[in-house]
Amino acid sequence: MEIPLPWEAAPASLTLSESEIQVWQTTLPQTEEEAAPFLTLLSADERTRANRFLVPHTRAAFAGARGALRLLLGAYLGADPAQLRFGYGPQGKPALEGGGLHFNLSHSGGLALCAFSLHLPLGIDVEQLRPQDTAAQLARRFFSAPEVAALEGMLPDRRAEAFFTCWTRKEAYLKARGEGLGLGLGSFAVSLGEPAAILRSDEGEGECRRWRLWSLRPRPGYVGALCAPASNWSLRCFYK
Repeated sequence: MEIPLPWEAAPASLTLSESEIQVWQTTLPQTEEEAAPFLTLLSADERTRANRFLVPHTRAAFAGARGALRLLLGAYLGADPAQLRFGYGPQGKPALEGGGLHFNLSHSGGLALCAFSLHLPLGIDVEQLRPQDTAAQLARRFFSAPEVAALEGMLPDRRAEAFFTCWTRKEAYLKARGEGLGLGLGSFAVSLGEPAAILRSDEGEGECRRWRLWSLRPRPGYVGALCAPASNWSLRCFYK
């Protein structure tokens, strides 16, 4: 069984080794005043996207998540965060123009998770736990048969957390592949307990062995997951 890693305080300088993935958690702004410093870092298209959110705290959280990502990328690269330029894959996965670090971002509620690697494609997802009375119904619509069976076999008071655990693992895998939801959430199955794993894929056992999933517990009330190729990488987790 995986032992949850401790979250370390931010180091004085950021460095990545060849075989390391680093994950950061950061608290997001909830008001426009708190988000203002992050907005100055964003590109014009990111500010346009932020302004599409009609709810102020949602708009602030988006700006904070993108701004935090830029600050961390700038610290790793020794670059001006506001000058970084992103390109986007066919399913919308961002990447640095001209190459560089691999990274991925997810945010939910008041928390963002960012993951970074020198060479490994990766995906990360986080969800704030909340009541989910329709977990079984949603699972039957979106999840694979083994996942639905596992969820329905649980006591009702455990289903919401299991649902979001499953969802984050599936999202992290899809994001690592750069596929988005077009691949189909029912085309593969993940574990709902520990250890995190891809149990089945329509693409065969080789696809399950190709990837490694890792559970993340950034703070009470949240679940997350990281996915990267199943090579010999190590993980460090930081908060700021």
